Amino acid sequence: MTALPVLVLGLLAALGPLSIDLYLPAFPALRQDLHTSDAAVQFTLAGMTLGLALGQAVVGAWSDRVGRRTPLLLSTVLHLLATIGCALAPSVEVLAACRFVQGVGAAGSAVLVLAIVRDVADGRALVVLLSRVTLVETVAPLLAPVAGAELLPLVGWRGIFDVLAAGSALLLVAALLVVPETARRPPEPVRLRARLRAVTVDRDFRLATVSGSMTFAGVYAYVAASPALLQEVYGLSPRAYAVVFLLNSLGLVAGVQLSSVLARRARPAQVLAGCTAVTLVAAAAIVPLQWTNAGLPGLLPCLWLFVAGCGGCFATAAGLALHGQGAQSGTATSVYGFATFAAAGLVSPLAGLAGITDATPVAVVLLATSAVSLAAGGMLLRAGAAQATSVAVPPVTRSSSA
Repeated sequence: MTALPVLVLGLLAALGPLSIDLYLPAFPALRQDLHTSDAAVQFTLAGMTLGLALGQAVVGAWSDRVGRRTPLLLSTVLHLLATIGCALAPSVEVLAACRFVQGVGAAGSAVLVLAIVRDVADGRALVVLLSRVTLVETVAPLLAPVAGAELLPLVGWRGIFDVLAAGSALLLVAALLVVPETARRPPEPVRLRARLRAVTVDRDFRLATVSGSMTFAGVYAYVAASPALLQEVYGLSPRAYAVVFLLNSLGLVAGVQLSSVLARRARPAQVLAGCTAVTLVAAAAIVPLQWTNAGLPGLLPCLWLFVAGCGGCFATAAGLALHGQGAQSGTATSVYGFATFAAAGLVSPLAGLAGITDATPVAVVLLATSAVSLAAGGMLLRAGAAQATSVAVPPVTRSSSA
């Protein structure tokens, strides 16, 4: 796959993270303007994340029947319309509803990008190509908080959504021009139940999905809690918060790049287990820092290391999950995407609900997600997952009905 389609696919996959990161510095202003609470503002993030989960549960499986291109374009249109709705929202309830729909649209892009990549690559090549797409997907939102902080005093939080809508429209045009149809449609329709069974009986898929889901949940918990933790507890301004968020997110890029390099030299299961171990150590180190006077200088390296470890897990976990699912890659990406974003949507508000007066609630959530992810990654490693050979998956049954 050439550079331009990889760039467009990466940006399409980044619609979800962009839709989240761009408005993070506006949380305090949004809360004041809509006369609501921190928890309610965080639920606008959780609403979008749940929309991402629901959309991925549906769109990928649908694309196994109708192809990738049409669902991809329709999902991008939905994201564009919902983003306009966010800019016009008169209340936090309407904003949360629009964010949910926005998440559904972004989900179509995310899950179909995974399916398209799986259509054109397999094995180690799949992990490498996923790493390239993931690199674009992670680099694109890096500047989003900085851009949001700069835009906020100029256009307000509603104008931030206007900018996002313009970006979505440009990506829609780019997808029309450069993204081809990649699905290899079966000669006869395949029952959804049979496709789901072929996906879920694969042990490696199940374990990699658990590990990937907990990694996503940990990152989204950090993202949801970071405005309150860094701005309200540690007193950073929106601009300073955006800079810190950018520096921490560079760890994500470092982790993605490292996983791409390691995938050429080690088994993917080894890479996954090692990266999840890094996240566990980083999260565990935050807790004793609350008993000292380490403050922000002690917290930030731990957060950076945690995010870097998660970056190493993203493409690796997805590659392990999809390795043996070429015959039903759309359905597999639906299940994987739903699981990851459902976990993120359920876990991301937990630290805020507990009350963020210091970093302890955030650390506990990150520690729990890392422990589960490491356990699943360790089981994959002991089972010898992701050798260069294919994973055995039972054949699906063809039928004329869905």
